[in-house]
Amino acid sequence: MRKSPWFPVVLVLVLVFIGFYTPESVIGKQNEGLEYKKTAMNSSKDKPQIYIIPTNDPEKADQVIKQLEEGKMPEELGLISGQKHVPKTKTLKQMASEAEKSKKTFPVEMDLDETAEEGTAWAPPPFEYDNIQFDECMDRENMDGWWFKNRYASCWSNYIVYSDPAGCGPSWFPFGCDWVSFRLTVLAHGYNGLRTVDYSYKVDDIDMDLDSKGWIGSKVSISMQCDGISEYRDCLGDESPDKRTLAQWRSNGEGYTIFESDPPPVTAGNKDQVSYMDFWPRVTIDPPGKKLPPLTSDGRKQKVRMDSADYMFVFQPFFWPKEGAIFAEATPVFYYKMIDPYFSIMKEAFQHHKDALKSPGSLFPGIEGRAPLTRLYSKYDPARYDANRRAKDKACAKIEKPGEGYECDEFPFRSTYEGGATGEAGKFSVRYIPTAANNSHGRLLAAWYAYNRILHKDEFYIGFKE
Repeated sequence: MRKSPWFPVVLVLVLVFIGFYTPESVIGKQNEGLEYKKTAMNSSKDKPQIYIIPTNDPEKADQVIKQLEEGKMPEELGLISGQKHVPKTKTLKQMASEAEKSKKTFPVEMDLDETAEEGTAWAPPPFEYDNIQFDECMDRENMDGWWFKNRYASCWSNYIVYSDPAGCGPSWFPFGCDWVSFRLTVLAHGYNGLRTVDYSYKVDDIDMDLDSKGWIGSKVSISMQCDGISEYRDCLGDESPDKRTLAQWRSNGEGYTIFESDPPPVTAGNKDQVSYMDFWPRVTIDPPGKKLPPLTSDGRKQKVRMDSADYMFVFQPFFWPKEGAIFAEATPVFYYKMIDPYFSIMKEAFQHHKDALKSPGSLFPGIEGRAPLTRLYSKYDPARYDANRRAKDKACAKIEKPGEGYECDEFPFRSTYEGGATGEAGKFSVRYIPTAANNSHGRLLAAWYAYNRILHKDEFYIGFKE
């Protein structure tokens, strides 16, 4: 066979290549890589794996991927390996109990930087949603589970990685590992007026190994999964996957889905027609070609509560939504804005409740770190509501009224199970305050209950912003 005129050039390049890549250090790396491969053949480490990096921070995700490239295994780094939540048959009581056990707190404030006109009755600000935007969620720090902005807005944002083999390295020259990663952000919004929750999701920051550029053709499927209470018509929505290649996700990275539930029958134990549902994101990555299998991983669950309570009423401004959907794992904190001029009319009520909760030695329930307050809806337990009123009147009769234009205010509120009828010494306070302060605070509390769907026996806290 006649040699090509380029043969001498090629031969020189090969000799240079060999001379350049045969030092002991490189041979050691080669042996190290071969040893890794040999060991991997006898374990699951040589198999592809999908896992979640529990962060939404690109720099932190890069640090983890670099550690994987250096030979760390996902288990060593505490990553969440591919998992699929299995739907379970649960009762309403079980779902409610799960929501209670996993509760977090979040502030719920009503802001309006203006004062009521002179001579007019104070009115609460109108109800407004405070939804989350993608940038707001991505900028959150330490995003592991779901973040709750309020009872109607939450989000989840983590990095998803598919690698072959599990972890990325060490590998012998030139390449011995393929991986692709991206950030998935999910925004969840509930409603005050609809038994509905919707999910918007976004794929961004797509990255891959140097020799995995063809993986831009990977098919990536994203869906929201739902598991409700079996005897009800819950999870009415589309759980089918939104499937696109990574190239298509890079071009158009957003998607949307929506779920509803039918009201269950009214019963003695479920007058508000409550339903609970678990929701979670599901991701499947199918690399190009037939060499590697599609793998699926599920994100963290969140629990949604839907109800058809009809007593969320505010006369001024008129507000009467008769059903709604909130995120059940969040216990709201009702913050008093102590120096906001819009709430100055009720400053004496604010001060009374603050003194009860924060005075040295106080044992009052209702502040974080102690027992919460529990709403008491008068028509569901009129006997207890009346008992609270009688206890309040009896206590007020023992203190002097300053004069006309004053009313006796109690804390904890009559509309809670921690009110005066508990009879616990040191945990019930009454004070005369101006009638305007008492009435305006009553309107504010009623609006806060309605705006945040605080149902009968829902728990909440009081907080203060100085």
